[in-house]
Amino acid sequence: MNTVVQERMRTLPNGHMPELHPDAEPTMTRAARKERIAWRREHLAEWRRGLENLGHFDPEFIYDITHEYDYEWTTDPDYGAEGVRLLEFDEDGVVSPLEKRARKLQERMADAAADALTHADLDADYELEVRFRTDTIEHANRTTGESHPVRKGVRPDLLVLTMLSERERERFMPKGILRLDLGAPVPPLVLEVLSRGWAGRDLDYKRVLYEAAGVGEYLVYDLGGKRWEDSPQELLMYRLTDGAYHRVEPEPQRSTANSDVFWSNVFDTYIRFLPDTREISAEVQRLPEENRPPPRFQWWDARQDRWRDRETDREHEREAERQRHDRELEETRAASLREGEARGEAKSAVAALHAFLDEVLAPADLERIETIWHRDGPPTDALQRVRDVLRTPNQWRSLLPGELDDNGPHRSPTPSDPKPPKGR
Repeated sequence: MNTVVQERMRTLPNGHMPELHPDAEPTMTRAARKERIAWRREHLAEWRRGLENLGHFDPEFIYDITHEYDYEWTTDPDYGAEGVRLLEFDEDGVVSPLEKRARKLQERMADAAADALTHADLDADYELEVRFRTDTIEHANRTTGESHPVRKGVRPDLLVLTMLSERERERFMPKGILRLDLGAPVPPLVLEVLSRGWAGRDLDYKRVLYEAAGVGEYLVYDLGGKRWEDSPQELLMYRLTDGAYHRVEPEPQRSTANSDVFWSNVFDTYIRFLPDTREISAEVQRLPEENRPPPRFQWWDARQDRWRDRETDREHEREAERQRHDRELEETRAASLREGEARGEAKSAVAALHAFLDEVLAPADLERIETIWHRDGPPTDALQRVRDVLRTPNQWRSLLPGELDDNGPHRSPTPSDPKPPKGR
């Protein structure tokens, strides 16, 4: 860039330097970038020669005139040259930290989407470069009023793509890039998470681009404050109908105050973003946005009758394990109680046995009856049977039901005759 233009960007119309943030880069303020874009439009050939001098220059990539491409960094989130960092600047020219929250959300979205598509001939990926046909790009440029050549590829935050065979991957995904310009199947769904400063690109240019490419469902998620200063956390959904996107309204019966629910034809179920409940706490509100917990991208599992994502699945498994442990503990306690009660019943029955029949039955028989009662438990009406045997000693066999049955599995030797009562 020539020094005259650079100097114009550094000063205000009155000749004074603007009041900038101490960490600001003057040439990267919004006004400075606007000036530089205007200069590029008027000097395309010179701008192109500058790009060709970059060590990472890619002749197949169509560079975006609205972005910066330096030796070690770029402002273009779709530029994937190795060793080139992505930098985002706010309107004052201050480098914004990469949105860790959005990055973590990307991974979670891809995991949940892959699980939801387990039984479909589809897969999910994130930040996979997609390149478009020339006529698709030209249509997007024409529709949005862009007068400069744009990049061939974009990197959606999440896309659902058709499963490809090994041969198809070699043909349609050389170097890991999904080449729609080579005839690759168009992704049926794309989801973009809005970032600071570039929300308009996702809401306008990319929406037209995906529409022209034939992407069936386009979703845009605002983490809050991306579309405008106080824009709410919100999912926007567009569905391709008769070649054009139409805004899809959330399902009123399933949506809640903090989470809109949408039916997705691609996932063949309901989907939603569920904000983390900790976000409303004052402690979390004081944290930088990138350190706040991200929402959960979830899908409705009709078979399990619940919302799912991998974190929720882990919580569900932990809760199920806790419930299993509680049931086992309760069963152990109940068994111990029953065992204790049985021991108590046996002890009481044996005490009655000795109290009434010590002088009636032989000691060996009393010992055998006592052993069996401790082992198997006494008859439920043991006390009544003891009293009956006291009155009619020849009925002593009733104290061992089944034990002395000649055909029973526990057939025992015939016990000794009972002792005659004292005094006879």
